[in-house]
Amino acid sequence: MARQPKQTNRGSSRPARQVRTGMDRFAGSGAVAQTADQNSRSTGTARRTTEARPPRRQTTASGRTTKLTPGTKGGSRRPIAPGRTERERSLHLRKIIKRKERRARLFKLVAFLLSILCGVLAVTTFFEVDQVEIQGLSRYPKEEVEAVLDIQKGDNLFFLDRKGREKRLRAQYPFFESVWIERDMPNRMVLHIKEALPIAAVNGIQGGWFVLDKNCRVLEQTDQYGAKDIAQVMGIRTSGADAGKTLTADNMQAVEDLKLLANALDNAGMAGKATLYNLQDTENIWFLYEERFAVCVGDTSELPRKLAILDALVRGDQFTPSDSGSINLALGDRAITNMSLSEADVLKTVRGQMEIQRIKNPSAQEEEEDEE
Repeated sequence: MARQPKQTNRGSSRPARQVRTGMDRFAGSGAVAQTADQNSRSTGTARRTTEARPPRRQTTASGRTTKLTPGTKGGSRRPIAPGRTERERSLHLRKIIKRKERRARLFKLVAFLLSILCGVLAVTTFFEVDQVEIQGLSRYPKEEVEAVLDIQKGDNLFFLDRKGREKRLRAQYPFFESVWIERDMPNRMVLHIKEALPIAAVNGIQGGWFVLDKNCRVLEQTDQYGAKDIAQVMGIRTSGADAGKTLTADNMQAVEDLKLLANALDNAGMAGKATLYNLQDTENIWFLYEERFAVCVGDTSELPRKLAILDALVRGDQFTPSDSGSINLALGDRAITNMSLSEADVLKTVRGQMEIQRIKNPSAQEEEEDEE
């Protein structure tokens, strides 16, 4: 078979021939630029044609018209963003809102943790004890109390166990009626102490004396010499009690009456003015007032009123500073006085060594007569 001569395509463009024959190496820069320009013009023309073509629209079954993206084939054209359905838009908005809420919660959490960290750093770094002050201390040595308190310079004001130290001080020192540790910013601690006032001394069955405060709490055990300046109590004997504990005795009703009377005197501003108590008869209680008045209050009912009458009598102009005698307040609404007694007779009256006519409430006397 004879060989067919190879036909050449005369209609092909020059750039294509140069690529096939390898002659593009000898093509000038002008030819390459011309080719690129032709390609860009073709692309631009196609783009303008696409942009100029109006978007096609599709009407749904509900009568709503939506835009369809141009250039797609068939009827399965996807709606563009402005043409989203109401459900799609609400779901999209929910996602955006939830994302913002998560970010806001995360920001608040980070800010809270940072504030706590800054607060802890500030507390541990700046608030350190530099000075310890004790107020209200008179009975015990200051150095001893400071050792029990155990607060050192450099300790943190906020990390100290104040309640534990207050409890330890009250247990160690029974004369401390109340103890309070105060933080004085930025670097000072103040120990406030209120010492109990001894109001009575009770004789022990096995010897010795037990000093009491107004709540009948034992402050200390001492001898007769140590109790000579404290009001002694008649009608109460005790076998003993530990310091800081409430007194136990064979007559607990008398102990309770002594507590009521001592608190009433303290509330009336008369604490420390009673120097002897006689509770041998709890319905006919006597005490020595200011070393010159034998005062009978009867029982412990209406003590505030009875002591108010006593205070008005003593502070008024009815008695002179040298007067001494007996004041009977058993009725509760008036006082019966006898200023003809000497100081020795007053003391005997309080001790029950002198026969004094007992005053009863008229209502109580009428009840006794009815019973008879």
